Amino acid sequence: MAEASTITFFSTLLPPFQPNIQVSHRPLSLPRKLQVRCSVSAGSTPQNAVAWGCEIESLESASALQSWLSESGLPPQKMGIDRVEVGERGLVALKNIRKGEKLLFVPPSLVITPNSEWSCPEPGEVLKRNSVPDWPLLATYLISEASLMESSRWSNYISALPRQPYSLLYWSQAELDRYLEASQIRERAIERINNVIGTYNDLRLRIFSKYPDLFPDEVFNIESFKWSFGILFSRLVRLPSMDGQVALVPWADMLNHSCEVETFLDYDKQSKGIVFTTDRPYQPGEQVFISYGKKSNGELLLSYGFVPKEGGNPSDSVELSLSLKKSDASYKEKLELLKKYGLSASQCFPIQITGWPLELMAYAYLAVSPSSMGENFEEMAAAASNSTISKKDLRYPEIEEQALQFILDSCEASISKYNKFLQASGSLDLDVTSPKQLNRRLFLKQLAVDLCNSERRILFRAQYILRRKLRDMRAGELRALKIFNGFRKFFQ
Repeated sequence: MAEASTITFFSTLLPPFQPNIQVSHRPLSLPRKLQVRCSVSAGSTPQNAVAWGCEIESLESASALQSWLSESGLPPQKMGIDRVEVGERGLVALKNIRKGEKLLFVPPSLVITPNSEWSCPEPGEVLKRNSVPDWPLLATYLISEASLMESSRWSNYISALPRQPYSLLYWSQAELDRYLEASQIRERAIERINNVIGTYNDLRLRIFSKYPDLFPDEVFNIESFKWSFGILFSRLVRLPSMDGQVALVPWADMLNHSCEVETFLDYDKQSKGIVFTTDRPYQPGEQVFISYGKKSNGELLLSYGFVPKEGGNPSDSVELSLSLKKSDASYKEKLELLKKYGLSASQCFPIQITGWPLELMAYAYLAVSPSSMGENFEEMAAAASNSTISKKDLRYPEIEEQALQFILDSCEASISKYNKFLQASGSLDLDVTSPKQLNRRLFLKQLAVDLCNSERRILFRAQYILRRKLRDMRAGELRALKIFNGFRKFFQ
């Protein structure tokens, strides 16, 4: 069953892992307010777009890829490339496919890994001598191979990659600020963009500038790196049976995501190919799906550029921000303990429709606890960071009501931001004169509206649970008070 959405743009991507994008031995330290110069997304072709790849809906390039793969050793497939939903590509069943059947069988020779041979070996040798990690190594590899066009062994694969991956890497700072102002995913997007820019700047400073003949600026620039990292974020997979090796798997990355399936890619030692095992049957003409992982709608938008339908993702969550109050007499003491356990004065915790993590409750206890409970501050901070095994599920009955009210206040403040955005969304950015630009902004706005609706839905559920708990708690306290007063009058 196709992953439904209120928009008609889907990505043909596979689950990436979350990388630590670093090239030097020290963490990248980049300003949070860095003005991100991104320019592209659906609906327009920027002047500074990369020269390789194709439009996201191109079937011709995908068909050429399948032909090349078949000639290079890919066995006959039970799936074929086709347009799915509106104008997008996906793999559909050509024959009846049984539940539990293995599909694909892509041989390792047709898979791109950090160990793949470079068509021009010199740049790769330089990067490996400098111990460049897998992610930036593969990003540079893709650019190097793409720039060679027909001379690269991977030209057919690169020609079938989207010229512009659906990714928040391509949203401008102004677009992130306007469309994602209510969602915490905005901060994640800015951090990711800054990491990509920082990685590129570090490579340019340490390596590219020293070997200008191997890494010319007209090829290895920030636009090409945003493209290559967009491809990696949206298509790179880890293969458990190959010791967790990261890889790009041509043809397999035409599979779309569904929240209703759990199957994933892996290396099959018996067939010696990359396969996945279906967890449901498919009829001819049905689209075949894979899981990109148990990710929230925000994470799917961040890497893949789409938002599942509201309520259709059982793994969906929203990040709720909690903050210490600077007016707290114990503010400095609490902050030092939070820092000790890797937390900060403002911390985000995921909330799902089914509830929230114990760490969030521990943080709330710490935030509302009076100075008289100072001896408990450290165990609260440790529990909030998940740095303790014992006493993780802390209970402090004397401040539980205050802690729940603290969470409720934060939840309602967040709901207010979503309401404000959704109420104003009908008039956002409709004053543009270019039809393409108008289409692009409508596209981005619709993504943001879908995300905000799904995240607000979770917050509404949390609000309901918190209000009910507080009502029951206060009703119980009131009954206890009435009983106490009754006994007191009886003995007077």
